[in-house]
Amino acid sequence: MNTKLLVVSFLAAAITGGATTGGASAADAAVSEPAPEASVPYYDWSGFYAGVHAGYGWAKSETDDLFAYDLEPDDWLGGLQAGYNRQFANNWVVGLEADVSFGKLDDDSLVITTIFNTDIPTAAAAEIKAAGTVRGRIGYAFDRVLPYVTAGIGWAVQDVDYFQDFGDGFTFNVDETKTHVGWTAGAGLEAALSDRWTAKVEYLYSNLGAEDYTVTWFSDPFSEDIDLSMQTVKIGLNYQFN
Repeated sequence: MNTKLLVVSFLAAAITGGATTGGASAADAAVSEPAPEASVPYYDWSGFYAGVHAGYGWAKSETDDLFAYDLEPDDWLGGLQAGYNRQFANNWVVGLEADVSFGKLDDDSLVITTIFNTDIPTAAAAEIKAAGTVRGRIGYAFDRVLPYVTAGIGWAVQDVDYFQDFGDGFTFNVDETKTHVGWTAGAGLEAALSDRWTAKVEYLYSNLGAEDYTVTWFSDPFSEDIDLSMQTVKIGLNYQFN
């Protein structure tokens, strides 16, 4: 056989075999390489939201200046809330929320005092018809769970009825509605149920300060301070607009 022909045949066989082996190796590598796992995105708390809540509230309405006035209104309540959150790259979440609650938190008392064989009735009642807050919130997001603390301004509308009768037209009487404004603080836990819906539980304490209520004595009015504080525990449901 011609030597040149033999060499050419050998080189051709070597090149063909190498190409085949290389192709097979590349194909094997492509098959054996695991497919990259799809990344699961973290929940994003940023954006506007609005929702509803329900819960229980209890308050303390008191004064040192009116006899037998030391009331603790309480009852169920419900209402609405709306706010905005901003989540940062380090998972801290800062937001602002406003809420309003409606209910009938009430309490009353009747005390009969006997002086010189004369019964002196004293009736007192307090009712909180509406309350609300405007608060800042700060929390740390563990993906879809957000524990937070909150503080801001609180308010409540209270109706006070008070009547003390000494006889012969000598009475003390209060019948007035006032809006108390003070500070509020608390904490909560919110969790994402889906991409849009979240649920939360929240506790708030509100110190709403004192307001002057007009007391009618005979026909001459004067003012007495009544202090109001309030606590609430609420569960809520929010819709995220982000």
